[in-house]
Amino acid sequence: MSTSSLFFASLSIAMLSLIVLFTRTRSRTRFSWKQSYPPGPRVAKMPTFDAWVKYRDWGNEYGDLIYLSEWNTLITNSAEVAIDLLEKRARIYSDRAMTPIMKLCGGENLLSVECYSDKWRRDRRVFQQTFRQAAISRFYPAQYNNIHEFLRKLLVTPEDFMLHINGLSQGLIPKALYGLDIGSEDALTTKVVEIIDTFGKALLSGSFPTYEWFPFLIYMPSWFPGCTFKRVASECGRVVKEVNTVPFDIAMDHFLGIFSHHLSQNGTGTSPIVELAMQKPQDIEEIKAMGAMSFIGKARFALLLTMSSVSSFILAMCLHPNIQLKGQEEINRVIGQDRLPTFEDRRYLPYVEAIYREVMRLYPPVPLGFPHISMEDDFYRGHFIPKGCTTLPDLRLNHLRAMNRNPNMYTDPDQFLPERYLESSTGPFESIDNIYAYGFGRRVCAGRHIADNTVWLTIATVLAAFTLSKAKDENGDEIDIPGEFTNHFFRHPKPFQSNITPRSPIAGDLVLATADE
Repeated sequence: MSTSSLFFASLSIAMLSLIVLFTRTRSRTRFSWKQSYPPGPRVAKMPTFDAWVKYRDWGNEYGDLIYLSEWNTLITNSAEVAIDLLEKRARIYSDRAMTPIMKLCGGENLLSVECYSDKWRRDRRVFQQTFRQAAISRFYPAQYNNIHEFLRKLLVTPEDFMLHINGLSQGLIPKALYGLDIGSEDALTTKVVEIIDTFGKALLSGSFPTYEWFPFLIYMPSWFPGCTFKRVASECGRVVKEVNTVPFDIAMDHFLGIFSHHLSQNGTGTSPIVELAMQKPQDIEEIKAMGAMSFIGKARFALLLTMSSVSSFILAMCLHPNIQLKGQEEINRVIGQDRLPTFEDRRYLPYVEAIYREVMRLYPPVPLGFPHISMEDDFYRGHFIPKGCTTLPDLRLNHLRAMNRNPNMYTDPDQFLPERYLESSTGPFESIDNIYAYGFGRRVCAGRHIADNTVWLTIATVLAAFTLSKAKDENGDEIDIPGEFTNHFFRHPKPFQSNITPRSPIAGDLVLATADE
């Protein structure tokens, strides 16, 4: 054998030995890691409807940490675990899964689902500057305007309360941020509402099974069999791009006085987003992204924090008239019956605050929370959590270890009991960070302060102005309310009938008088 042949043979044997050694080492490492994974079942398909029910069953069997190895997904069932991982280790658990589906949906332009990166940090910095707690008072006029309009609609057509709830906050951000009157009937608003469910599905594993089983379909044309998901997601992305430019351009035109006659019918004369863009032109893309996220985010909150929380509140008051009466008695005692509550009254209405907190605890709009993605390998409680793991904070599970229904934290956790906050050591006015519905860590909802104010003031003013009760049939008998909820990623009460009447003639006059403000 020649020297060169011997050299290549030796080299081949050495390389083969290295490959075998690497494979065995990797196998041993994988084997040892696998032994330390958190416990969990083998799952061929992720649940998509009433997923929290399946997670409840798994939680009863496996505990606070449930790991689904086939999907590299970790479900956390206690506030302690969620805080440990998503807040105390936010450096690791702050990414989002930017799948090809999410990219088609326009996720790269939305702060809440954008990947953790320098771009995300820039976008969030601009967002926080506008929506931080110290700055949200500038939105009070728009919030009063929208909520008072909601009260007037309830007074005129109370039977359409679900429709009125849906439109409540959709006009808030266009008015407060862009200075535009864009209501729920506007074409762009309608488009945004229609794509919300697509976003929810894109965030939840198992919603697009064809793509997940055959990922190569993402490269096929939308007309190809099995590619319906591409048409749906692409339309979603098109709307996101439209929201990113159209309201901003209209606001800029109005601010500069262009087309003033046409826009005078739709503008308020002020536009914080345009003022910010004029002050910081170098941040124009981040400012436009903030506007788009706010527009879409408020449409999403119309389903999450308005449709869900306000309709859940109305449902709870119909089912618990004694609690409603206690809230109304507190309002009468503190502010009287000759005006409606304001933000300044909040600190003096502890029972109303407790009602709000209990709505957010018992009926979180996103029961599973938004998924976090781990950015590096981690160990927790003796378990290995791999890089790229999808981590879901389970907020609503009705079992022993559920965050919002943990009997170690809440007495009678499945009952609507605002008194629990009055009896707690901290009282009802605890930090907004303790409302888990707003998320955890660095990915906590950036607009939570304005959302918190909107839902609270809606609850307070409805209590002050109206009496809520079960509807009655033609024989005068109460119509039962099943209290059923939707089973998608976003959760809110299914339509139900309610009787909504002014508490008194004076209350009705107060509501009508808001039209002159």
